[in-house]
This record gives sequence, structure tokens and C-alpha cells, in this order.
Amino acid sequence: MALSVGTLNPNSGAYMKYSVEMELKLHRDRVVELLTSHENRKRWQTGFKAYVPIDGEPGTIGATTRLTFQVGEQEFDMVETILAKELPDMYCVSYVSSQSASISKNSFTDTGYGTTNWRVDMQMKVSGFYKILAFLQPKTFHAQTEALMRSFADYAEN
Repeated sequence: MALSVGTLNPNSGAYMKYSVEMELKLHRDRVVELLTSHENRKRWQTGFKAYVPIDGEPGTIGATTRLTFQVGEQEFDMVETILAKELPDMYCVSYVSSQSASISKNSFTDTGYGTTNWRVDMQMKVSGFYKILAFLQPKTFHAQTEALMRSFADYAEN
């Protein structure tokens, strides 16, 4: 069965739901600007190679984009769909690949001190090898999200 966002049923298979938060030393508008730009992704997301718009006006609700990554010798694609966009407060996207489907809700809170609290609420369904990993080491996915956020923060703050 091919995975899709519609398969994110908490009552079946390897379904996970978790949240990660961090504070960035940047104003909220700058965080949102950098995070929502595919052009910047290659500067902070390891393995990111390319993006190709598929359908809809890029950056708008409903727009889909093919993201290509290279990890070691393996290249793979994900399809990103913008589900909701209430900037600068919230940005919600789905990602679907051959072995996972996820929804990532990104919330941004201006702390009033020139910093931004960034919270990611994840829902994820995995299959294949990742299903085994989710069963044996579910915290691996939380740690991966945290590492991606840290990578973005390191890029954005410098």
C-alpha cells in the first residue's frame, strides 16, 4: 500500500506523534522567511539536492513540490504539500515518500526579546525498515527532528 497523508491513522501501524521546541536568536519574521524558502534549504538540510514545483503556485496553500535528497549512495524523493499557512504564526506541510507520510505543523511565537520560540508538532506514519525502527527505537525520529531544527538554527543564527 502506498503511503499518503490520508494514512495517518493513529489506530493502525507505526504511527507516531510528538513535539519539539527550541528558541532561536532571531526575530520571528526572519525565522519564517528563512524556513519557508526552498532556496535556503540546501544551506542547512543535509542531503538536500533539489526542489521542483509540481502543482499550484509555489508557496501557496495546496502547492506541491518534489524534494530530492541524497543520503550516501541513495537518492530519494518526497512530495511536500502546503496544508496551511497563517504566517508569521503557523506553517503546516505534509511530506510523503515511499516509506513515510508526515504532517509537520510549525508554530512561531515572538518572545518579545528579539528571539522566536519554534515548535514543531509531528504526526508520522512509516513502513518498511522505518516501521521496525519506530517500534524498536521511537525516539530516533524525535532526535532526527531535533537535529534538523538545530541545523536550521545554526544556519539562521550565523
